[in-house]
Amino acid sequence: MKHNHIVFWQLNPSPHQAPWIRALAELSPVTAIFSGDLLRHRLDLGWQKPDYGKVQVLIYPDRPTLKDLLWRDPERTVHVFSGGHYARLNSAVREALSTGSLVGILSEGRDWRRLPGLLRQAHSLLNERSYQKRVRFVLAVGHLAARWFRMCGYSQEQVFPFCYAVDSPVVTSRDCSNMPRVNLCFIGQLIKRKRVDLLLCSLSRINSRNWFLRIIGSGKERLRLEKLVNSLGLAGMVDFTGVLDNPSARTQLAQSDVVVLPSQWDGWGAVVNEALMSGVPVICNDFCGASDLIQPIFNGELFECGSVDSLAVVLDKWISRGPLDVLARQKIRSWSRCIEGEAVARYFIQVVDYLTGSALERPKASWLSEDAVSLYY
Repeated sequence: MKHNHIVFWQLNPSPHQAPWIRALAELSPVTAIFSGDLLRHRLDLGWQKPDYGKVQVLIYPDRPTLKDLLWRDPERTVHVFSGGHYARLNSAVREALSTGSLVGILSEGRDWRRLPGLLRQAHSLLNERSYQKRVRFVLAVGHLAARWFRMCGYSQEQVFPFCYAVDSPVVTSRDCSNMPRVNLCFIGQLIKRKRVDLLLCSLSRINSRNWFLRIIGSGKERLRLEKLVNSLGLAGMVDFTGVLDNPSARTQLAQSDVVVLPSQWDGWGAVVNEALMSGVPVICNDFCGASDLIQPIFNGELFECGSVDSLAVVLDKWISRGPLDVLARQKIRSWSRCIEGEAVARYFIQVVDYLTGSALERPKASWLSEDAVSLYY
């Protein structure tokens, strides 16, 4: 695949994709086309502009430039689209297919539950039906995405497991096993979908008080959550740290014993990558894309989405284990090499080689546990 030109069509630059796309550019020519720059609200949340290395980055290029990229040497070009339900990208997908290039989609799934989910499904069916059968591959970011695309009519043969990648941490976790309490950490927006209230209610049901929760992030739910902390009798055990830039947030994360992601829905959840790469286990629910990475007991555990009781049981188990020792942290860090940018880039190459006939065996994603694999097929 080393002679192929890979073109990514995305809405905005993303620190959750830049590491593997940057690594891919060390092996093959890569262009990334963005409809706009990093969104202002993402910068306000502590995100930083990602490093794309040798990638040719084009932000909202003119029509002649797009035309040239679409029609230049199509037999040796791979086009990968994200956010295809937007009209401009939808049009580019159809034109790329007309050139004879290898065309695929890279995307999280969408929440299909309840009436809004049915409307989202109808929207995707309507917008993608003109090219759905002709797209050669779908890089499904998490098992929720794989299920979503199958529900929307894509075949099992088209769908390949995929994940996001984040930059390796500058600061890794330290040995906190001699600390007096278990340090829990939540990083994210303080909005209803993130269900920090669920986390607080679950902690209030645990008899042990040998823990401390650091909440990093901001949002319109903060005042309500602060009041909830007091009403649940958890004052002094929870700190609302506010927004931190990414390096500072990851330093705090690395000093934790467990990271908790209680969201009602996360198409992926890159904080799971960040925690595991720092050697910190993760508790998240079974309706989170990044739950693919969780291998129970070893690097975290899953709970039933939306269940206070289920999360309380899991939290009680991990808190009763006490602070994490240095050996456990090292084992998690070692395992997480399979989700580094270089590893994800190699897997992408294997997918392309399989689709172009250069490899006969369908590639396997090294980060998937046996339980996670069963969710895809």
